[in-house]
Amino acid sequence: MMDFVNSSVDAYLADNGVSYNGWTIAAVDDGGDATVVAAGRGLVATKDYEPGDVLFVDTPLIVSPRVTGPASPPPVCPVCYTTATALAGCPGGCGLPVCGGPCARHPGHSDECRYVRSMGPKTGAGRWSAGLYNGIVAVRALTVLKDGPYACFLDVLQKKSTDMPVFEVEELKKNINMKLTEDDERIMTVACKIMDANCFETITYRRDKLISLKGLYPVASFMNHSCVPNTMHNFDGTFKMTVKASLPIHKGQEITTTYTHLIWPTAIRQNHLLTSKQFVCTCIRCCDPKEFGTQLSALNCIIQNCDGCIFPINPLDKTSFWQCSLCAKLVTHVEIKSFYKNIESLMNSINVFCPKTLRTILDAFNIRKDGPYVVDLRLKFIWKSKNTSLNLEQLLYKEKSCVELLDLIHKLGLGQCRLLGLISLELSKVIEEKVSRFNWNTKTLNIFNNQIILLRQKSTAILDGDDNTKISVDDNN
Repeated sequence: MMDFVNSSVDAYLADNGVSYNGWTIAAVDDGGDATVVAAGRGLVATKDYEPGDVLFVDTPLIVSPRVTGPASPPPVCPVCYTTATALAGCPGGCGLPVCGGPCARHPGHSDECRYVRSMGPKTGAGRWSAGLYNGIVAVRALTVLKDGPYACFLDVLQKKSTDMPVFEVEELKKNINMKLTEDDERIMTVACKIMDANCFETITYRRDKLISLKGLYPVASFMNHSCVPNTMHNFDGTFKMTVKASLPIHKGQEITTTYTHLIWPTAIRQNHLLTSKQFVCTCIRCCDPKEFGTQLSALNCIIQNCDGCIFPINPLDKTSFWQCSLCAKLVTHVEIKSFYKNIESLMNSINVFCPKTLRTILDAFNIRKDGPYVVDLRLKFIWKSKNTSLNLEQLLYKEKSCVELLDLIHKLGLGQCRLLGLISLELSKVIEEKVSRFNWNTKTLNIFNNQIILLRQKSTAILDGDDNTKISVDDNN
């Protein structure tokens, strides 16, 4: 079976002009590596890699917009992915939205347009349907995987285990007059379950706006999860994924990625992995209540005048009691869940960032500055704030936040991860702004300039070839 899997992947990469060596797809267990979740099969190194080494370049089998809805981003043109102010129904009559004639006539749109049109879309002339838009990934999967050279991926890629109807397929069915053939519906359903289990978010920029898409990458799909992964990945302007080593990888060691956000605390990572990927991570980081000394999950003790922190007794058990490290106060998981939810709501309510106001709120509600959701808020400030618009207090707080988050990445042992490159790049810009505001003496100016050079060298080494170095609020990998 592994020979068939490897030959299928090899043929796919060859078709797309990519060759590889240095790894293979093989049966795996954790092999004594406590950072890895045993998952049956995965990518295994057949040679040593150093941080920064390229392991492979992967080409997407399918790229698609995300579904639209009340809480989702607005729809984009599914051909060029721009956020046009007024999308119109495809003049070809498929009922999918396009931003204009060139996209309607684009070769990449022709197969899906022809198929949906043949199924009798329930839209009027010149109109488009949100339901058909939500079903576009199912249509694209069918056009790529049915009877073609890549149909083998329906059998070899992992699928999300569920008997529930697949949303994208149901949306399509509700918005066409013809009934899907049994074989077409099966392929669409399996493909969407494969996408749910394996798709990667890829970020692109259109008209200076960030667009979040999802892509299915056949090689990367075989990488198993770790909360301390040994790879990172970038995307270029054509959605090609370059996977690099973020930590040293030794021959025979499994090559891993992450399925969640690296700086989330354990409880939130565990919930995300369980709901989205249907497994409980048991890696060494998840088993450590203090997360390598970072105390990311910790809450301040609720007993007055106690300076201790509350940690889960068993981080892998969501019903576990939590206990104070000083006074031994026990807190139930129900109380912890409520505390977490209240902190999340409070952090989400802060729209205008002021360091003094944040400190006041944290003190008033007894919240740790590096606690759950607070780190997310600080990252959001780093990503969204424009340096030239910040007052001095905000600029210095942004600099401090960058430095502290780089230290957090180091303590978590995440190596040359993408987040390290992004924050290093942003910190260099903050220091540049600080330099421009004052007349510094030569010695101090040289120190700042050296810091900027080192930070730029670090970010360039990590982000080289990345088309998307503009920051996403969700970028914390």
